[in-house]
Amino acid sequence: MDRKIDAGALLVAAAALLLVVSLFLEWFGLGDGDGATAWELFEVLDLVLVAAAAGAVAATFGRLDPRVLLGAAVLAVVVVASQLIQPPPAGQGADREIGAWLGLVGALGLLAGAALTAAKIAVTVDVRGRERRHRVAAVDKRTGPEPAAAAEGGSRATTEPQPADRFAPEPGATQPFAATPHEPPAS
Repeated sequence: MDRKIDAGALLVAAAALLLVVSLFLEWFGLGDGDGATAWELFEVLDLVLVAAAAGAVAATFGRLDPRVLLGAAVLAVVVVASQLIQPPPAGQGADREIGAWLGLVGALGLLAGAALTAAKIAVTVDVRGRERRHRVAAVDKRTGPEPAAAAEGGSRATTEPQPADRFAPEPGATQPFAATPHEPPAS
């Protein structure tokens, strides 16, 4: 049994999970060794990112219009990039921490997954054992009697012409350069 796994859908699901998890990690390091998560610093943008991740997953698996996927992915990239370029007021002058970079990777993963989904790229996984090869008469040109003829106890007459050696002379044909005694012309 072949199972078709859409590479874009798999990437969207993983990227959405990474984006949501990144919101719980520190995005900005505050001077005294403490850090602040996106939940603590963002007013509404954290909810926008969760909604974008959920919308992308729902669109990928057919719960929403497929056009929502691209919009959600672009929205996530714009929000995360804007917060990295211009942090919220409490994060001004703070260092970017691992949560911010994982959020960017998650948002870009959503965008890449949306592109793969739009391109209909899929990975096929075979989950059953290997089948044994079967002989096919049209492909398997072995000499000897055919399996059906051998089972009947006789050989079948073939009406197909056998391939001839293309360099062998035709039967009954004279060879043009054969040595023949020269006879004088008749007078």
